[in-house]
Amino acid sequence: MFGGQIPSTARPERDQFLRQLYVGMALLAALVQAGVAQYAQTAGLPGLSVQARLGTAFNVLLVVLALWPRVSTHHFQLILIGSGQLWLLGSVWLYLRGETLSATLLVGFLTVTLFSFAWLRARPAATLTLLGYLLLWGPVSGERPVDVPGLLMTGFAAVLIWFLSAHGQTLYRAHLRSDALAALAFTDPLTGLLNRRSGREKLDVLFGAADTRPEQLALALVDIDHFKRVNDSLGHHRGDEVLIALAELLQSHLAPQDAAVRWGGEEFLLILTGRDPREARAAVRRIVEAVREYRVLGLPSVTVSAGLALASEGRSVPELLALADERLYAAKDAGRDRLMDRSRTAS
Repeated sequence: MFGGQIPSTARPERDQFLRQLYVGMALLAALVQAGVAQYAQTAGLPGLSVQARLGTAFNVLLVVLALWPRVSTHHFQLILIGSGQLWLLGSVWLYLRGETLSATLLVGFLTVTLFSFAWLRARPAATLTLLGYLLLWGPVSGERPVDVPGLLMTGFAAVLIWFLSAHGQTLYRAHLRSDALAALAFTDPLTGLLNRRSGREKLDVLFGAADTRPEQLALALVDIDHFKRVNDSLGHHRGDEVLIALAELLQSHLAPQDAAVRWGGEEFLLILTGRDPREARAAVRRIVEAVREYRVLGLPSVTVSAGLALASEGRSVPELLALADERLYAAKDAGRDRLMDRSRTAS
């Protein structure tokens, strides 16, 4: 609910989404508090006016904190829960002064309860909720008692929030596990690219699609030249870093409809769609040239060889893969660091 605590492996875009959500919440709360402050000033309620003005200023501060990268989303959540408890305590005091309604207390309590169970572990969330609920019962013995039936229903609602939150977190964890298993099944754990199985499935679908024109589908096998030397001289961990860097470069040079696949070892498969043969050839050539000029601090420079095959050149996917592989080795034999296409000319 509202994201909960974000695992360290969460994607940056999810963190950005949560920050935008929190900014929206804080701005809305600031507008509500500004409206309450205007009402309190008109109605001659000085205590409520002070609380609302402080609330407006604090919610503006929350906007700044939500946008500040050095404040983690989890710390922002803790700040919000703590401030909510202080606001609830102030509201009880204002209620006893006759400057606010019991409905304000109950709604505020349920809001803090919702945040607590969404963002804290069950035990501290339950402790804060119980303390807040006991705080609501304090005015019952005063001169201006709150609505007892309303308090009882509020307690029931708090328990319901706990149940729904626990159930939602269970579903969320199951969803995360499902996503992790799906990622293991369809992506290469080192580079994050499609693995061989999912790449082959994608290629089969594209090749067999009735709306795919053969001249608009191409594939290229790309292999790092002399990669064994990198592993032997620098170690496999440095070789892995080269593979990761190359995978990022490949993805950066592909269009959204294309795909890069970790085909095996230091070999990658590029699936190019929506291009005529000339455009496909030019796209792979740019990748070969980009790898040649690519430099990463601390990593050795490498080159790649590539073999390009067009869907119009084969009757099946295995035939196309064999053709691309044949041309890849032809590029190796011709001196490496080049692309070999159907004309069997290096470029």
